[in-house]
Amino acid sequence: MIETGNLSEFNEIRKRDISSCNDTEIVAILSEKKNSFPNIYSLLTETTKFYTENFSDLQKYIKREKRLVVFETPSRVSMTHEYTIEGAGNISQGFYFLFNTGERLSWLKIFLEEKRVSIASRAKVVSLLMKKLDTELGNFAAVLHISPIDAAMRLYEASDGKPCFIEFNNKEYKGQQSLLLSITFFDSIRNKVSHYRKRCLSPLREKQIKYNYSIISGDANAWVYFKSPTNFVLSISHSAEEGEFEASPSNDDEIKSLVLTPKGERLSVDFIISIDVPTALKRWYKAMFYLACIGVLCGVVLCGLIMYTSIPEKIIETFNNCSYAIIAALIATRGWLMSEEQVMKNISNLYTYIICILTVLIMTLSFVPHTRSENTSKSQNTILDNKNNEHSIAPDSVAYNTHNNKKSNIDDTLNNTRKIKLKVYDLPQIITPNESKSLMPTKKKADVCDKINSSQDTISKKALPLHQSRNSTLRDTAKWCRI
Repeated sequence: MIETGNLSEFNEIRKRDISSCNDTEIVAILSEKKNSFPNIYSLLTETTKFYTENFSDLQKYIKREKRLVVFETPSRVSMTHEYTIEGAGNISQGFYFLFNTGERLSWLKIFLEEKRVSIASRAKVVSLLMKKLDTELGNFAAVLHISPIDAAMRLYEASDGKPCFIEFNNKEYKGQQSLLLSITFFDSIRNKVSHYRKRCLSPLREKQIKYNYSIISGDANAWVYFKSPTNFVLSISHSAEEGEFEASPSNDDEIKSLVLTPKGERLSVDFIISIDVPTALKRWYKAMFYLACIGVLCGVVLCGLIMYTSIPEKIIETFNNCSYAIIAALIATRGWLMSEEQVMKNISNLYTYIICILTVLIMTLSFVPHTRSENTSKSQNTILDNKNNEHSIAPDSVAYNTHNNKKSNIDDTLNNTRKIKLKVYDLPQIITPNESKSLMPTKKKADVCDKINSSQDTISKKALPLHQSRNSTLRDTAKWCRI
C-alpha cells in the first residue's frame, strides 16, 4: 500500500478560473467586463503572480535562496527558508511582500539577522491593495455600489492565497549591506489518499508526497536539501529540465540536495518525495507477516478437523510450539514499530490481531482434545459396566443369593458367639449389691471358658455341612439357629 499527498503551497505560481471565486457577484461582473478591470482580474486568477510583479521591491535584493526540508516523521516536516539580501542599505522603511501561500502556516516565524520581524495584518495588506489598484478599484466599487475599502476587502477574501508582507526597519540595520532572512514553520501532508493497488502485497503504508518549489527571485540560485526521517529511506524526483538544476553530491544517504539555476526566470519545480522502509527491514516485516498468516491458516484448519476427527497430540504440540515462536517474534518486531504511527500503523495493528488469533487457537486446541478424551473414557466405562452386568446374570442366581444369605447368617451366629464369649469374660467384672467385692476364683473362670470353647466347636461342626450344601433353604438355617 502507498499513501499519496502534498505539502502546503508556498508561493506557487498557478492560474485558476474566475468561476472558482467564492463571490458570485464579483464573478458575474468580471466575466462580462474583465478587460475593464485587468489588474483585479489578475489578482483573482493569478494571485501569486500579481503580488510578485506589483510588490517586487524586496525580491530584487534577494541573491541566494536555501530551503531545508527536514522530515521529523513521514508525515510532519520542519521547513526552513533562508534568503540572503544584498544591498540592504538601499531598502527604505516600510512593508514588503515576501511570499504567498494557499493556507496559513503553522508556527510561522520570520527572523532578520536573528531578530523577529513583524508580519503585516490583513488590514495593512488591504490598504496596500487600495494604493496599488487606485482608480481601477474606485470604478469597480462604483459598479458594486459599495465603498472602495469594502471592495478591496472583498477582493482580498476572493483572491487565491494569503500574502505575507514583512516590516523592514532600516534604522536597526544601518550600514549592513548583507542580511540573512529566515523563515521557519511546520508542515504536514494533506489531501491524503491511500492506493491499495500499488504495492498491494505490502501491509506497509509508505508515503509519496508532492512538493512545489517556486523561486522568489529569478536572479538567485536556490539550494534545496531534503532529510529523511529516522530509519527510513528517501528518494527524490523532479520536473526541472536539463540546465535548470545541478545535483549536489552527498556523503549522507539520508540527505538529498539539489541546486536550481533560474537564469533570469522564476522557476516552479515539482518534486515527488518517496519515503520508504529500508529494504532489509521491509523484507523482515513482510516475512513475519506472511509467516504469521500461514500459522493462523494452519490453526484454523486444525480446529476444523478436531471437531470431526481425532488428531495426534504430537501434531497439536508441534503447532503450539511453532505458534509460541511466532508470537514471540511478532511481539519483538512490534516493539520496533511503537514509535511510528504513520507508515507502520497498519502492519502494527495486523501484528496485534494475529497475536490474539494465535492465542485463541492455541487455547482451543489445548482444551478441545482434553474434553473429547474425557467423554470417550466415560463412554468406554459405561460399555464395560454393561458387559459385566450381562455376564453376572446366570440360571442359578437365586440359589447363589440363598447360599450367600446362609453364609451371612452363619457368620452372624459366629459373631454372636464371640460376643457372648466376650461378655462371659466380662462377667467377673459385674458386681451385684448382695455379693462381695472379691473376684471370681480362677478355677471357676477356667470352667466357664472351657464350656464356651466347646459350644463354639459344636456350632462350627454343624455349620460346616450346612455351608457346603447348596440346596439348603433359609427355613433350615433358621431351625438350626434355634437348636
